Amino acid sequence: MKKVININFQGRVIPIEETAYDMLTRYVESLRLFFANEEGKDEIINDIEGRIAELFGETLKKGSICITDADVNTIINSMGRPEDFEADEEKVHTKLGAESRGNYSYGQSGTTGRGRLYRDENHKVLGGVCSGIANYFSIDPIVIRILFIVFIGITFIPYLILWVAVPSSSSLQIGSQRKRLFRDTETKIIAGVCSGLAQYFNVQLWVPRVLFLIPFFSFVFRWGHWGWWDFPHFLSFSFSPGSIFVYIILWLILPEAKTAADKLEMKGEKVDLNNIKSTIQGDLEGFKDRAQQFGSELKDRAQSMGEELSSAGRKFGAEASAVGRRTGGGVGHVIKVIIKIFVYFFVGCFLLAIVGSLFGLGVVLTGLLPAYSYVLDSNYQEVLAWCSLIFFIWVPVIAIVTWIIRKLTGKKGNSGIIRLTFLSFWILGVICFVNLVISISSEFRYRNYPTEQRVALPNPNVNKLEIKAAAFGKYYSQNWLRLEPFASVDDDTVYVRNVRLRIIKSTSDSFQVFMVKMANGSSKDEAEKTVSRINYNVAQKDSFLLLDKGLPITKQGKFRNQQVIVTVAVPVGKRIYVNDNVGWGNDVRVNMGRDNDFWDWENNMESVSLRWDHNVEYVMTAKGLERVDKSRGEDEDNNDNENDNDNSNETIEQFRKSKEQMEREKEQKLKELQEIDRELQKTDSTFSDSTRYRYRRSTPEAPTTPQTKKPKRTDIASTDVAEPSDMLMIKFAL
Repeated sequence: MKKVININFQGRVIPIEETAYDMLTRYVESLRLFFANEEGKDEIINDIEGRIAELFGETLKKGSICITDADVNTIINSMGRPEDFEADEEKVHTKLGAESRGNYSYGQSGTTGRGRLYRDENHKVLGGVCSGIANYFSIDPIVIRILFIVFIGITFIPYLILWVAVPSSSSLQIGSQRKRLFRDTETKIIAGVCSGLAQYFNVQLWVPRVLFLIPFFSFVFRWGHWGWWDFPHFLSFSFSPGSIFVYIILWLILPEAKTAADKLEMKGEKVDLNNIKSTIQGDLEGFKDRAQQFGSELKDRAQSMGEELSSAGRKFGAEASAVGRRTGGGVGHVIKVIIKIFVYFFVGCFLLAIVGSLFGLGVVLTGLLPAYSYVLDSNYQEVLAWCSLIFFIWVPVIAIVTWIIRKLTGKKGNSGIIRLTFLSFWILGVICFVNLVISISSEFRYRNYPTEQRVALPNPNVNKLEIKAAAFGKYYSQNWLRLEPFASVDDDTVYVRNVRLRIIKSTSDSFQVFMVKMANGSSKDEAEKTVSRINYNVAQKDSFLLLDKGLPITKQGKFRNQQVIVTVAVPVGKRIYVNDNVGWGNDVRVNMGRDNDFWDWENNMESVSLRWDHNVEYVMTAKGLERVDKSRGEDEDNNDNENDNDNSNETIEQFRKSKEQMEREKEQKLKELQEIDRELQKTDSTFSDSTRYRYRRSTPEAPTTPQTKKPKRTDIASTDVAEPSDMLMIKFAL
């Protein structure tokens, strides 16, 4: 029986046998002697102890009660002994390097092949399935776990099956060679995710960074990312937020490679004494180089700062002397500074608004990329459109992102060249954008003269006409981003919603349907040609009037603001019903009166427009359209009137309560004034009866004829209730 003690080793409480503890102590002391003359010896010993503590934790996690002599010997053999490096260090280093390249698996060292699939209980999170698959394919478990989470809908059932069917194994050899995924913060730009991926897959650092940036450019050139719950494929790399989400997830779940052991595992190298020493010494050399570079940069900055301070001091002295000669210059300077602050604030807000507008415009124009071939008429316009989108819209956004990244990373080199490059590209974009607007505007300069065409109905004498939409071929009604007027895009046709519906009173006893087609063009003749190519179908089937939901625009026809206004004349006494599947929205207008001859939609704004509801049956009367189920409409109107009456009654009640409160306050003030009046009367009677404090002359006065004094009339004494204004005057006089 061996004695077991608890020790605090590298921040971990480790139960260990006393003999194993003595063995560990001798091993650590031998390491201190071996690395006594090495640079960074303390860091080397600390990292070795940290690695040993980590291996102790793995041993205890397997179910061991304490660390035994065998466990310590296994770890020492894995890490290496100092005497192994003293005889022929170069030979041993070569041997260890060959071993580090031999096997990257989690299994037994020295074994070849993949062997059998087990669930890894040593590194499990749920059931050890992902860690077992990672062990089998010699990759990091985090990669498998991310794939299982992303494709959870597909992998959930297989995970349960593997959990039940695959046996578990705890045969991981302590200290075996393995490769793990970390964040490398030494060469990071943001969080070190890309540099960690480069170290793990042994590729150049620029490769993962370019892969994460590609979606931002593919977003500009692609349209296929719409879908999946009417949202872009945020889990794929076809849309820029996909790479952002993946980067953030990796940032959160990947640990940072802090110790030398972590850096060795990140590269897949064996964690032993020699590699730990080489890693730490390499870090120290890199730190020295960075310190020297920082010192030279600091020296240059200090010199430039000294020159700037001296010039600023001379300038300040000149300004101070000038200010001293002026009266009130200090106040003027303060006002000037305040004005500058406000100007800078408003300029910053203005620039931020411009950038936000450009970004939104860029997203909208990027979304319209599939329809550009239906609008642009020549290769010249296409070149201008691409240049405008890239240089005028996206270059400012990329420039701001670049500026933010350089500010965060502290990089200031080549700032002038980068600034001049972005400015040149943006000026080029402005020129292209202006030319594009001028070129496209010329294609919409003129408009055709609208003429009304009557549509023949096979059965115009029906008593009720229901208007329905005849849906066109390939229509997607739930796009995440609906860009009017484009409703749908097929392989060679785009559909626009420029269709309006007017309902008027018929002058005959039968239904009549009229249609007006309009379009723009570079000339009147071109506009007429565009109108002649409009293919819009109106057909009657029994009591249904079928209308196309949109206007088809082909790549040869081009979009020139084609519009169609359909007018339905309803006879008096007959009914009409507009089905909700038409999807007209506010594009249904009821016209009554003298303006029924106008087809131009804008002119109808002055007409009489009734409140219109879909899926409601109306009947035409001499006064106009009325709902067939009047009770419902009246109930809605009554509800509105009741709400208005309730609001009016509530206002009257509040006014009455306010008036009563004012009356009570007035009565209280009158009582206070009457009390003051009584006090004043008592005071006057007291002074009239006493002569104690009257003034008397020392010399006799000539006798005078006594006269009867008439008491002065006061409003208080003469009235039962004084006016409030008089009482207030008396109160303030006292």
